[in-house]
Amino acid sequence: MMKFTTLSIAVAALVISVAQGFSTSSKSSSMADEAVSIFQAAYPKKDTYKPVPWTSWGVPARDFDGTEIKKSSMQSGRRMADIDEQKCRTTFNALSKVYGQEQALEMTRIMPFILTFDSKCFAPSFQEWSDIFGSQETKEMVLRNPGLLALPPDEAATATDQTMNFSYAVAVTRPLSGILLPGLLFLLAVPTIEAVTGISIRGGLSGLFN
Repeated sequence: MMKFTTLSIAVAALVISVAQGFSTSSKSSSMADEAVSIFQAAYPKKDTYKPVPWTSWGVPARDFDGTEIKKSSMQSGRRMADIDEQKCRTTFNALSKVYGQEQALEMTRIMPFILTFDSKCFAPSFQEWSDIFGSQETKEMVLRNPGLLALPPDEAATATDQTMNFSYAVAVTRPLSGILLPGLLFLLAVPTIEAVTGISIRGGLSGLFN
């Protein structure tokens, strides 16, 4: 009777373990599916990608020695975001192993482009930051600023308090990025616009604050 009871308990435990494993696997697969969908919605595939005009401004065709200068992926008609679904899944799964599935998915929502990053850097860079700030603090820092995931371990090792402080600034200003980025691009283009049109924009702007 004792042997039967022990055997029954062992079988029940095995069934529960398999069920839990299946549940975890299904959850992981579901989150990976969502991550892929988020990325594909942000960067839909294009048969031909038209490069942004200013990517070639001022770039000569050949170097001083006559060597042809290689064109960037933007100029060649291919974007960094032109990756297949398997790459998205592989990167997301690698990110999940380091930061957890929920946080990996949240970071993908914040910055879908992270699925194009080199996943081999995630774990070693996390370790470097953890040695400096602590593991939980690192997870929170990277959640605020997922762009840090692009850093290789040697650069992650040079992180300072400014890295941590900047992550707070990124998180706070993110809701305004739709306004701040176009405004910044306009300000950078002002000198060119003035040179082409002959209209003094900066003079008019400065007058608003005087």
